[in-house]
Parts: sequence; C-alpha cells; structure tokens
Amino acid sequence: MTDFGKNLSTIHKQRRLTQLALANMLDVQPRMVGRWEQGKSRPQFEYIIKLAQVLEVTIDQLVYGEQGPEKPVFEIKNKRLKELYRQVDELKPDEQEIICRFMDIAVKQNQLKQLIN
Repeated sequence: MTDFGKNLSTIHKQRRLTQLALANMLDVQPRMVGRWEQGKSRPQFEYIIKLAQVLEVTIDQLVYGEQGPEKPVFEIKNKRLKELYRQVDELKPDEQEIICRFMDIAVKQNQLKQLIN
C-alpha cells in the first residue's frame, strides 16, 4: 500500500471531490482523509471498501493503482432517464449525492415490494 495515499488523492480529484466531500460521504473527519493521503495513517479495511464504492473503483485500483479490467458499458434504454442522467452528471457532487439517495430509496422500496409479493 505504498502509493495508497497518492492513489486516493488522484482518484478523488478525478471525481471532482474535495477531501471534505469525501469525508462527509464516509462519515469521517476530513483530517482523516488528509492523513490517509499523506501516508500518516492507513484506513481500516471497512473504509477501504467504502472508498472503493464511493469512488467507483476496484480495491486494487485504490490500493495499488492498478488499472483493472474496464467496466462493462451500461446502456440506459429509457430516453428521458438517459437525458436526466446526463444532466445530473454535470451537477455538483453534493447535489448528485442527494439524487443518489432518492434513487437508492426508490430501488430499495421496489426490492422490498418484490420480497413482500
């Protein structure tokens, strides 16, 4: 994990996330993200998993900087949803997070309905 801090810094900047925004998404103090990036401390494994999920990278990419296999292209077939996705992708990260939470709620409600039926 020698380049973990450098990888973390590079990836979150590519995602246009500040240390503060990333810390808020992980529910940690911003100084922790800074310490991880500087190599002064290392995150617990649960945070490595959360970081990979939030930053949408593999754990290998985050820890080792390796480029894993490309993710398969996901095609959105609904034209309205596709246009909304394009517009949401241009919003600020905190605004995107709000929309993601609403979408997550809708998906979980649907999954719950399917379990009940």
